[in-house]
Amino acid sequence: MNLRGIDLNLLTVFEAVYEERSQVKASERLGMTQPAVSNALARLRHVLADPLFRGRTRGLAPTPRADQAYQEIHQALNDIRKVLAKPVEFDPAHCFRTFCVGVASSTGLFYGPLLYERMRQLAPQARLRIRSIDPEEQMPGLLREHRLDLVIRHGRFDDPALEQPVFCEDELVVMVRAGHPRIRDMPTLEACLEEKFVCSINLLERANDAALNTFLEDIRERTVLEVTSPLVITHAFDQTDLLVLTHRRLAERFREIHGVRYYRLPIDVPPLRSFLIWHREMTSDPGHRWLREQLKAVVDGLETPDQPALFASPEPASPRVSPSGQ
Repeated sequence: MNLRGIDLNLLTVFEAVYEERSQVKASERLGMTQPAVSNALARLRHVLADPLFRGRTRGLAPTPRADQAYQEIHQALNDIRKVLAKPVEFDPAHCFRTFCVGVASSTGLFYGPLLYERMRQLAPQARLRIRSIDPEEQMPGLLREHRLDLVIRHGRFDDPALEQPVFCEDELVVMVRAGHPRIRDMPTLEACLEEKFVCSINLLERANDAALNTFLEDIRERTVLEVTSPLVITHAFDQTDLLVLTHRRLAERFREIHGVRYYRLPIDVPPLRSFLIWHREMTSDPGHRWLREQLKAVVDGLETPDQPALFASPEPASPRVSPSGQ
């Protein structure tokens, strides 16, 4: 095909509509009128001999031909952007950049201070911003607009423009206050379900694992207090005998600060995976690559056996349930 007869601006319009799933949002993003975007799509449909998108109740649905074309067009446009971009060297010691990380649930509470400590030592002039994004569906758009550098989340998005490797693994545990009148050692499933719970709202969502999902359904029925922030949990400990369903690493933090105890779930479930997510446009950015390396170093450091007790995993007393801090 002779490219001289093709308006290559059509490709940027297609990329925007594909990523936004909306002609209105694409027009806002590109600074074009909606009729101009619609006209560009019509011309590209003629070139590719495919409708490209079909309307649906919530946004546009790409055709299989559009899915295939997007991968190649997006990569080609990114290659052009890289050629036109000025080369940038990154020196952490002289970096004044603000890095913004979007998080869900308690992730920011745990990883934020650890990442900041590394940055304070290696990039003392840089700034770190931890943002809790609600609803989480906003995250892909914020990554695309570079209003977020990274996202740490317990699930992947259905977005081909994002890189989403596994970041780390954790597990759910049952946490109780010291001196709980009934839970003094390894609780059975029956003992757990005789108690009442306080939980973060997002932990009660449906899980992919059948055994865990059944357990969560039972916990939902026993949950009398739902909170949006794990910081509220401390007050529940001070004033009630509620049990807490939370992540092991966060339970370690509470154990250090509040002297609580925690136990593995009385069921066999796979580990919980968190994913580190960013837009593919930032993959080769030197500063962004440095930030990803620092987060990886934080996680790798937590997995080493010589870490302080704050991050030490409890020694299991049985294959299924184990107390900590004994």
